[in-house]
Amino acid sequence: MKKRILSLALATVMLVTMFTACSSASGSTPAVSTPASSGSASESTSSGGMDTSPITISVMNRVPAEYIIENNHVLDEIERITGVHLEITAPPIANYNDRLQLAMASGDIPDIIYTWEFDANYEKFANDGMIQPLDMEKMKQYPNLMANLNEDQWNRARVGGMEGDIYAIPRANAQSRWAVIVNDTWLEKLGVTMPTTPDELYEVAKLIATEDPDGNGKNDTFLYSPTGLWSDCWLVFAFLPFSLQHVPAYLPDPVDGEYKIKEKMTGYFPYLDFVRKLYAEGLMDPEWFTNNYYDDRTKFEQERVGFCHNGSGSEVGYVKTFPDALERFSTYPALLMEGAEKPRNEIAASTWGGWMINADVDEAKLDRILAFIDWANSPEGFTLFNVGVEGEDYTSYDIENRSVVRTDEQTDHVTNYISGYMSFASALDGLPATLGSTPELAEITKQIYDEYDAAVDTIQIPVVKIPEIDNWAAENPDIASKKEELEVSYVCGKISREEYEDFLTNTYFPSIEEAEKIYIETMNAYAAANS
Repeated sequence: MKKRILSLALATVMLVTMFTACSSASGSTPAVSTPASSGSASESTSSGGMDTSPITISVMNRVPAEYIIENNHVLDEIERITGVHLEITAPPIANYNDRLQLAMASGDIPDIIYTWEFDANYEKFANDGMIQPLDMEKMKQYPNLMANLNEDQWNRARVGGMEGDIYAIPRANAQSRWAVIVNDTWLEKLGVTMPTTPDELYEVAKLIATEDPDGNGKNDTFLYSPTGLWSDCWLVFAFLPFSLQHVPAYLPDPVDGEYKIKEKMTGYFPYLDFVRKLYAEGLMDPEWFTNNYYDDRTKFEQERVGFCHNGSGSEVGYVKTFPDALERFSTYPALLMEGAEKPRNEIAASTWGGWMINADVDEAKLDRILAFIDWANSPEGFTLFNVGVEGEDYTSYDIENRSVVRTDEQTDHVTNYISGYMSFASALDGLPATLGSTPELAEITKQIYDEYDAAVDTIQIPVVKIPEIDNWAAENPDIASKKEELEVSYVCGKISREEYEDFLTNTYFPSIEEAEKIYIETMNAYAAANS
């Protein structure tokens, strides 16, 4: 039914802003939770009353290569309204973390620094006195931030446990709806429907690799090309809860209900063994382990693979690249875990990194920075950063329905001057800036989300900070990197299961044992207190 409805909107499609699923990060689809504040960001203040005298604020942020910083009319309009000239340092996305480390080590730190994750490096910056702790009583002076970020979102930025200080302003993001985008035309050509279990996926993978779904006469197509072993939630969820490398899921083992580190989860080896089989039989991209961030999407767009990790509804975002995208692609929830009635969708407090502030910034400049980021979380600031300047970047924008209308000329240039990466808030009142380029398409996108929500078992990941386990990898880099290396080697058939288990038993588990014990004790106490 969805395909029939979507096809009716094709004639009206001009552009839909791409939705990103992240990973860790990162994902971005509308949130269902409401802010902890009694108000909403859409009811809070804009630029009226703020200090708009000229000031330069330096920012280090990751933005796409096509984003223009110099002579950017959107940044110029932001400066006209707020008085803030943003002096932007923008390392490439692919090596942003490396450049961030170099900048912080050099001591030449911008006023605002974007952190992709609230990880061990973030905690080190805080503990080393390089970034400012936020006075949360003072933060109550900034109504847009307090309305647009709920308590769990703020808590994600705490350092040293749940009683620790907050050292960054989280970037509000929409709730993740983890999914996989699939080339439906391949499935139709192969005479199959979307698989719902790993066993069914394996059979489809064999067809994709051997039956020439792209019609070029060669067996050069694959099921998927992940950017890492733990990047594709749609597949991981069929075996065990999702987690980053060396960080537990903060959820119990779905088989026995016990809290465990990932490597001891019931589904850990079944997952690795499944991917190992795909690799051994040439069913997944053989170069997957050399992928950089977003290479999986590039290969999907090039029709080298049929499946790609993304957010629900992301097919709408491909309309500019593929005019028939709504007929060609669909998004589907995760595969079913054995014995489950619905696919899992695990969601954490919706943030996409956050904004650290240089510890050496004086009080007056700190006030301007906080006021500016507060304004960026208002409807006015949110619209400018995410949608652009009316007349230049769009013809009309309905913020209530998250619908933007653009001419062909506006559509052609908009990605040069607007980027979700540059926005200080990726969601307002839990919703992204756009759901579609027309009211009709926005409504269809919302329908996709509603269908997704009804189809999945949504599981909230607790916001619990346990430094001993969260920081273990940073404190044990040699063992952590060796474990990652051997994990990939096992999947690629370079070592046996016995060799890998020997490393886990004699090196990895003894090293992480104390942190693991604290994690399990803390989570059992959390579960008891919240039962």
